[in-house]
Amino acid sequence: MNLFIKIALISIAFFTINLFSQDCKAKLLISCDIDNVNILINDKLAGSSKEFETELKNGVYKIIVMENSDRWDAKTFVDTINVVNCDDIQLNYSFGSRVLLDTDPGDATVFSGDSLLGYTPLFLNGGLNSLRIEKTGYETRSVDYSTFGLKNTIPLKFIGKIEKESFIDKTLFKVLVGSMIVLGAVTAYYKIEADNSFEEYEFTGDPALLDRTDKFDLISGITFAAFQINFGVIIYYFLAD
Repeated sequence: MNLFIKIALISIAFFTINLFSQDCKAKLLISCDIDNVNILINDKLAGSSKEFETELKNGVYKIIVMENSDRWDAKTFVDTINVVNCDDIQLNYSFGSRVLLDTDPGDATVFSGDSLLGYTPLFLNGGLNSLRIEKTGYETRSVDYSTFGLKNTIPLKFIGKIEKESFIDKTLFKVLVGSMIVLGAVTAYYKIEADNSFEEYEFTGDPALLDRTDKFDLISGITFAAFQINFGVIIYYFLAD
């Protein structure tokens, strides 16, 4: 009789533990450093705040955290989490503020470690450390976010006589020409796509095609404006050279 009672108690305990493990939920906390974000769980919108909290059962979930912005370079993070034993999960996402790094004189080369970041003036994500600035004829400088985040222009110390470099020979000219070619190609591509979508809309009357046309026209308009700005900068430097 005692053995039967023990077996029954063990069975009840096992069933209770198993039932609890199936019904328990883990707490998911997501923190972002900006307010305008959308949070999707398994491709469904779950929240739109920088501090998000929900409960999830055991299982695998796809997490998407995207910046709610019309900018072409808006950031998106995609993660997959596996909730096991209802353990709580904390996720942190840093979209990072962008600051301008400029030098006097400009067109200096900026490195982070051994990686080339670009040429001044240059927009960078905040929080970068151990940046190295180099320019022929000038002393190499090491800076971090605390330096250029508060005062954008970094003076470079002249250490030797150098011949004046033509704008055509500068790296900036090559970068501007290259980006202008890319912007021109992107503008032409999306304009053609917009025209094709509009022709198809006129034939089918599908409203989705009209939305697609508007989207492509918007992109081509933005890239064309950037193309014109790029071209204007080249003309300005030519005249100032």
